[in-house]
Amino acid sequence: MTSRRAIQLARSAAILAAALCAQVATAQPGGAVQPLGSRGSVNETPAQQENVGVTEHLGEPVPLDLPFINSDGDLVTLGDSFVDGRPVILALVYYDCPVVCAVVMGKLTEAFSGIDFNIGEDYNVVFASIDPSETPALASPIKDRYLSTYDRTNGGKTAAGWSFLTSPADSTRALAEAVGWDYKPVAGGEYSHPVCIFVLTPDGRIARYVYGVGYESETMRMALLEASDGKVSESIGDKIRMFCYRYDPATGKYALVAFRVVQLGGVLSMLAVGSLVGVLLIKERMRGRRLGAAGSRPDAGDHPTHAQPVSESKI
Repeated sequence: MTSRRAIQLARSAAILAAALCAQVATAQPGGAVQPLGSRGSVNETPAQQENVGVTEHLGEPVPLDLPFINSDGDLVTLGDSFVDGRPVILALVYYDCPVVCAVVMGKLTEAFSGIDFNIGEDYNVVFASIDPSETPALASPIKDRYLSTYDRTNGGKTAAGWSFLTSPADSTRALAEAVGWDYKPVAGGEYSHPVCIFVLTPDGRIARYVYGVGYESETMRMALLEASDGKVSESIGDKIRMFCYRYDPATGKYALVAFRVVQLGGVLSMLAVGSLVGVLLIKERMRGRRLGAAGSRPDAGDHPTHAQPVSESKI
């Protein structure tokens, strides 16, 4: 193989690697492209959410020892949901909420149904009521409703990994303060609160705030990948997405970072060129060895021919 041919192949490999990087990084289920999800009114503030807000505490821990009552009436702690290295999605709601909380829980359930990670196996979910008057008798049928909508039993693992909690006011308030989520009671027994959920790491730190009610499956999937540091998936495609996408608070979505794509394309190009050069060098070395071995063997035509004496016949 000539050096010119090798250079041509190396150049083609580099172009192919860069194109492959861009294709994998931008490909999404269903053929969608970046940004992940459509830009919408995820951060619009309805009137009932005014005068409350969120102060982000990214990277900070939540108090895992806070006591709650689950939908079966058992005393548990928040930390009971952090098991087996799973990330946790937390939503602060109240079950008797007339509009917003029901929409949040419903849209989240739709998003959970659209990803290939399973509640109770790959991640856990906690819905915690901020209304201290609510009881397990109210939480239990609501849990059954959303379990039915999700429709993945997984041998009871889903029910075990999806908690619908009630609590004394002190626990809820402490949890809300830890995540920086403000709420307050208003007339009619209702609450004014922001629309925001929290994605937590397996050890109970805040990894991501996701705002609005337009939860999309791919956004939740990326948030879980981010919170688990990629441990919920072994897919190479997911590893690439984690590298190339970053959460954009302005849109509430994960968006492609062009610089990351360039970086990854450069790395893949160098690997492709390096691999090709390595293969060419190995082939050249093997060819040289074959030629050397052939040259060291004596050629049959080079040996002198010794005439055999012919015996004379005696008559």
